[in-house]
Amino acid sequence: MNLPVDIESCHTMILQLLCVIEHQNNQIEVLTSRVVELEARLNQNSKNSSQPPSRDIGRVNKPGIPKTPKNQGGQIGHKGNTLHKIDNPDAVVVLGTPVCECGSVLDISTGEVVQTYQEFDLPPTPKLYVTEYRRLEQRCGCGRVHLGALPAHIHANVQYGAGVRALTVLLSNSCQLSYEKISTLFHDLYGYDLNESTAVSNNECAYTRLEITEQEIKVALLQSEVVHFDESGIKVSSERHWLHTACNALRTFLFVNVGRGRAAHKGVILDTFKNWAVHDCYHTYFLFKDCLHSLCNSHLLRELQAQIEQGKLWATQMHKFLLDLYKKSEKGTKTVKDIGSEKEKWRKLCEDALAVEELIFARKPPPKTNPSEKRGRKKRGAALSLLDRLLKHSDAILAFAEFEVVPFSNNQAERDIRPVKTKQKVAGCFRTIDGANRYARIQGFIATCRKQDFNVFKELRAVCS
Repeated sequence: MNLPVDIESCHTMILQLLCVIEHQNNQIEVLTSRVVELEARLNQNSKNSSQPPSRDIGRVNKPGIPKTPKNQGGQIGHKGNTLHKIDNPDAVVVLGTPVCECGSVLDISTGEVVQTYQEFDLPPTPKLYVTEYRRLEQRCGCGRVHLGALPAHIHANVQYGAGVRALTVLLSNSCQLSYEKISTLFHDLYGYDLNESTAVSNNECAYTRLEITEQEIKVALLQSEVVHFDESGIKVSSERHWLHTACNALRTFLFVNVGRGRAAHKGVILDTFKNWAVHDCYHTYFLFKDCLHSLCNSHLLRELQAQIEQGKLWATQMHKFLLDLYKKSEKGTKTVKDIGSEKEKWRKLCEDALAVEELIFARKPPPKTNPSEKRGRKKRGAALSLLDRLLKHSDAILAFAEFEVVPFSNNQAERDIRPVKTKQKVAGCFRTIDGANRYARIQGFIATCRKQDFNVFKELRAVCS
């Protein structure tokens, strides 16, 4: 590098170096923000995003997330479901001592029962219960010939009964098994090779017979004070579709649509629903103006946790505010006193945080433009996008503290829609849209039965009878 020999050359070099330094500072800011963004993406887990726990790397606690303080085993308040003795066991084994140590023979019949133990197990040899119907041909003295009438459900010389049909429907939908695995399990248990086509036909039969029940579930949901809504992507013959749910504590309704937006809900439930709709921040839900909206705070807490891990003080304050309000509302079951004051505190937190993030955003150098990219609004980043939503939908966020019927989260809908993920992992994608529709209706019925403490197998058997 040649050093300047006069003052004018020194000034020129200084200006050049200042330009280089400014360019380097801009590059440092861009790369630093990029590193922060990539680290945040890498550190995403089920505690700070909508990522499912199954995708957590190593299933370990991430930095900044305290270990769950729960003890192993059943938690306090859990009712449990332990075995209880029955009065009429299928078999009784008497345990006595035939010979005393002194050599005397003891009479077992004179012994007194002092303790009883019961073992619940499967039958030694599981087998199908076979009923044979024998049609009699009878001739009257007048010459007429009479043939015994078959029951309405008998339509072949050899067939499976309602119990088998109910079992295959239960295994296919609630247990998420593929038709091939159902056939294998049936052979292992009973020694019969149940055809895959038989399991398919059983699902088709249950789907048809549950049509009226599904309509009853929809009507009941429309009349409910609170309904939870959610959706999840599924594959139908390798194409993207969406499984939607509308549910509450007593009923579950599922339906499949190729779209995720407003058109998917047309003529279903949401477009005519008048009461509280609980959902996430997906913009489609807010297009329905006739109902009242409440947001899932579990989603928001996870997003705030992600910002806390990046050192955002405002995120810590807002996270604490929501949890404190949750405690004041007795876990979302009571109205918080002076809710107006709480709303003002929330808006003040949002506005202050927004002002801070706007200053940080304004200091960032503009990104390089690419002519091939679509024109549109400049991306504001995860923090500003979150704060925009928190301020815009503040009434929907705090509705749980203002109205007793409104829950804190949308976990009900997430629980009802989660089984389809297991279904796809175990049995693969749905081959046809008809298969996806059958799953949605039957699984909705099964979930409804479980919520109302009905025996699912008995209910399916009644459907298949």
